[in-house]
Amino acid sequence: MFGLKDLSTSELLELASRFQLDGTPASAEPFGNGNVNDTFLLTTVSGHRYTLQRINHDVFKDPVSLMENFARVTSHLAQKHADGQTTLQTLVLVPSQDGSSYLTGEHGNYWRVTEYVPDGLSLEVPQSREHAYEAARAFGDFQYQLSDLPGDPLIETIPDFHNTESRYRAFVHAVEQDVCGRAGESAGLISFAKENEHLAGLIRYADFPTRTVHNDTKLNNVLLHEQTGKGICVVDLDTAMPGCALHDFADLVRTAACSSEEDEPDVSRIHFLPDRFSALVEGYLAGVHDMLEPREIEHLAVSPQVITYELSLRFLTDFLQGDTYFKVKRPGHNFERARAQFQLLRSMQEHASAMEDMVSASLASGAC
Repeated sequence: MFGLKDLSTSELLELASRFQLDGTPASAEPFGNGNVNDTFLLTTVSGHRYTLQRINHDVFKDPVSLMENFARVTSHLAQKHADGQTTLQTLVLVPSQDGSSYLTGEHGNYWRVTEYVPDGLSLEVPQSREHAYEAARAFGDFQYQLSDLPGDPLIETIPDFHNTESRYRAFVHAVEQDVCGRAGESAGLISFAKENEHLAGLIRYADFPTRTVHNDTKLNNVLLHEQTGKGICVVDLDTAMPGCALHDFADLVRTAACSSEEDEPDVSRIHFLPDRFSALVEGYLAGVHDMLEPREIEHLAVSPQVITYELSLRFLTDFLQGDTYFKVKRPGHNFERARAQFQLLRSMQEHASAMEDMVSASLASGAC
């Protein structure tokens, strides 16, 4: 898929004008730091703001089904909010001029527009225990509110997305092929990955209840109110589909209970934060209410190790294959990401017993 440099501002504004906006689009600026899609902040002459996104169809092979999922999820959550069943807002799709939830542009690209969410704060690392609690409560509530989503199950926008065993096999294949000659410099990471292969089979999707989940619960995918710190909206819904609740909880822990961002080049700065983990457990259990089954609860403490291991494998695999999936900002970026995540995994393993105790303490206090 061609990059940002291939579209001028005037071309972006022309695309934006094909949606039912409040006013003529006046500006379009790159927005956010997503690893997959291209996002722009639109402003119209009337001052109304929107987000314009290009869906990465190299990653999401069926953008039409993805947008059907997106529309179903947001419509359901909007009704829950209107009925007073949740305090959380949801993203609001802006239809194209012909009434569709998306439009197609040149080069096979798919575009959508959503209303901009005001007063939202997107964090890479929580600035307080309360931020961690609110983010977890928001993602838990997201799962809970979608537990009665009517109709057929959502389409899997990326099949086997959280199949850790499949990710491990892809990693081994990448090592064996070594198409870019990078295995030698990655020897230490490769060795650690193989030593922890047992994590790949610890949480199999088929062994747990199927739920409608977010599947990409990085901390920056929930907006917190910039003044109160309360959770206001879950964003980035492209991977919302059937899945395992544990993966959502675990991926939030990976980003919100870590002392640094996920691509920190200095591994000495990377530590697991037990106090943040405790807040995340409390917030998540409060958000999901009584939805979880005993088997899910039993695996809460270990699930962050599994998802951190999985993403480490994905970053390392992408590095070995020539950086074809994740956007990179510099040479060796995916290597740095993999190294950082493996360091976080080591730190989690050192706190494994304490994590079990914190889950038990939250349950005993009636957090859910």
